[in-house]
Amino acid sequence: MKSKRYSRAMILPIAIAASFASASGWAMDDGTATSAGQPASKKAPSKSSSKQMQAVIVTGTRSSGRTESESLSPIDVLGSKDLQATGANTVGQALSQLLPSLDFPSSAINGPLNTTRPVILRGMSPNYVLVLVDGKRYHPSSQLNYSTTSSRGSQPVDTASIPIAAIDHIEVLRDGAAAQYGSDAIAGVVNIVLKHGARKGDNSVTAGGAGYTKGGGAQNSISGSVGFDLGAQKKGWLRVSWNYLNAMPTNHAEFGEQNQASVVKANGGYATQVYGNAGQKNFQTVINFAYAFNPAFELYGYIDASQRDQRNYGYYRTANSSNNVKAMYPNGYLPLMLSQSSDFSAVLGGRGLIGDGWHWDFSGTYGYNNVNNQVDNTLNVALYENTGSSPRNFYVGSFRDAQSVFNLDVSKDTDWGFLPNPVTVAFGASWMKDQYQMKAGDAASYYQDPNGTYAGGAQTFSGITPAEAGNFSRHSQAVYADLETDLTDRLSAGVAARYEHYSDAGATRSGKVSLRYQLTDTLALRGTVSNGFRAPSLGQQYYETIATIINNNTLTQTGTFRTSNSVAQALGARSLRPEKSVNYSLGAVWQPLDNLDVSVDGYQIRIAHQDLLSDSFSLTSNPELAAYISGISATQVSAAQYFTNAATTRTRGVDMVTSYYIAMGNAGTLRLNASANYNQVSLQSVAATPAILREYAPTLALYGRASEGLLTKSTPRTKFVLGGTWMVGNWSFYAGETRYGSVMRVGNTAAGDQTFAARWLLDTTINYTYHNWTFTVGANNLTNQYPSRVTKNNTYDYYYGELPYSPLSPFGYNGRYVFGNVTLHW
Repeated sequence: MKSKRYSRAMILPIAIAASFASASGWAMDDGTATSAGQPASKKAPSKSSSKQMQAVIVTGTRSSGRTESESLSPIDVLGSKDLQATGANTVGQALSQLLPSLDFPSSAINGPLNTTRPVILRGMSPNYVLVLVDGKRYHPSSQLNYSTTSSRGSQPVDTASIPIAAIDHIEVLRDGAAAQYGSDAIAGVVNIVLKHGARKGDNSVTAGGAGYTKGGGAQNSISGSVGFDLGAQKKGWLRVSWNYLNAMPTNHAEFGEQNQASVVKANGGYATQVYGNAGQKNFQTVINFAYAFNPAFELYGYIDASQRDQRNYGYYRTANSSNNVKAMYPNGYLPLMLSQSSDFSAVLGGRGLIGDGWHWDFSGTYGYNNVNNQVDNTLNVALYENTGSSPRNFYVGSFRDAQSVFNLDVSKDTDWGFLPNPVTVAFGASWMKDQYQMKAGDAASYYQDPNGTYAGGAQTFSGITPAEAGNFSRHSQAVYADLETDLTDRLSAGVAARYEHYSDAGATRSGKVSLRYQLTDTLALRGTVSNGFRAPSLGQQYYETIATIINNNTLTQTGTFRTSNSVAQALGARSLRPEKSVNYSLGAVWQPLDNLDVSVDGYQIRIAHQDLLSDSFSLTSNPELAAYISGISATQVSAAQYFTNAATTRTRGVDMVTSYYIAMGNAGTLRLNASANYNQVSLQSVAATPAILREYAPTLALYGRASEGLLTKSTPRTKFVLGGTWMVGNWSFYAGETRYGSVMRVGNTAAGDQTFAARWLLDTTINYTYHNWTFTVGANNLTNQYPSRVTKNNTYDYYYGELPYSPLSPFGYNGRYVFGNVTLHW
């Protein structure tokens, strides 16, 4: 059986890493791989020697000998060279440039939401992507997306908190894996495998500079990774990796309709927006280690700590706006939100052998994300009008999400006698505690006018009130079992089952069946069937804020209320139910030549009872509803929304991945790749509008047309990635062309629809190595492509022509990005 497989940009580093993994015993995923001193593989070696050139995978399988091409489920393996060739500063941005099934949309003027950018797999919510670091569950962000952008209502993991310098490779499992890994693994799994060991030549320091050719955004950074041997006999190692990034904001706002001469004269000034990437300073470090006390026991762990300080601009308030006091800001003002996002994650575990060859792994994980928020250059109008003064700077509170996990995983290759090959038997248990915390802001930041005459709360982001603040928690337990074997020389099979119980969401059972059949020496079929379960996150249950969102060209104070809030309940909110999914996948792997690989995988994912944000219910446009709400609560907002089990969706699509390697003698080597994704999300059903809304505001819907569009049409239906790397002598040249398909902003009516056209983006990188030095220059979006400009009918994005580009753009709107790096290796 031919099984030679190459990664899409640089197979050699991955192959070396895979070999080193087996030798040093670090390739581990929840107790599936070997510890130091144990055999490198529990399976009999493949008959094909080409297997030694492949990356041994640790995601989606608990058998220690599987390679990428032998996987029973579709999986991508991307090495550190692949990530570095993109010139990206974050994991999500790099993955988006390399994988057609993954998107990493931009955001702008979203307050604290700018501290987190989501990873979207197969056009579905980031809630359905489980992120692992060295096989261990990584905590989610504390921020929820309350805005009218893609992934609305999600609470994603902040992959930008992990420095690329610390990463050896990333495995992206494009398949449902809830039975194997638990809640959240509905669309797939991203496993970030850290660099390990202290081998000579694996140490590096990189200094770099970058920026956009228009709109600002200059950057400088320094990153690196250094390993050290532990003990006189080198029984262990410790590795330190870090990254420092200082990035200036970008600005692509324009002189809009509000800046006409008459408006300028009336306001005593003109609206000055800042629209683009937030300015930030980012500090990241990872310390990981392993120490083998004897051949049967190894201690391991890591600490990941990061802090990101960001400056996020709000929408400009003009001088005559009801959100301004001329005595304080005669020409209006531009609010500024200062957000500090801190991430911490620590793992400590032991693994080894016990009894008759049983591999065990016991670990504890603790991680959190904490976001502190302050708003500057703003005011509280109600406070000024009622008391005669208002601060210009406010502390508006903080959000914190913490997660504690204990895992026990046991596995062994067992001989069942009646089967021709060993059966990998794996089982385990886990205990997890989730915590969510909201801290109140300054009293002035949330002050409201008792008479309801003036806008209350700090403008751009109202402070968290003591009533909203609180500590919330839950715990869950899970047990699983997993069997995998080669039933014949051609047929491989896997079965997994999991039982989970959440203290707030009840119990669930998940299962998965996987098959792979080698039809010929060059062609194999594979398929999976599974079901999944996702408990609503604590953030979705308890997050509550008042923030400014554009609606119909108007800055709208929008309240996002938890389902237990009296306002939400008055609008028909009910307690959230768990989401349930059913996944199907069928594909083929074709290897007609030792240096040519093709895989095609079709899939269908059905998710019932999706936890989503409702429509934003306008109280200004519905006075009867506003009067009804005012009789229940003194909270002063112009619109309200809450989480609800809004819809059932079906996602269908096809992934295609092709890689080709050409050895050209003295002319070097050429590695080519072509990959594509077709993805369609469709609504199967939508929850009924509550009776109270039908009575007081018959034109409103619980989950209306615009919300449906964000769910089904805000990510590209098609995406193509073409690339190649030519390596000759001390030079390497990389070029990648990505086509992002069109996306649509769906309005409340068809008249508000706008389609943003597809675009081709060209990325290039050139490397030259001289002794221990590597010099790199490159450009992303070399041809300087921008998305379609927002049209006037698009009331969610247009805002008087001052914001020319929509945040729905799958590749951003900053234009050409150039970068240069110098790296020292030793």
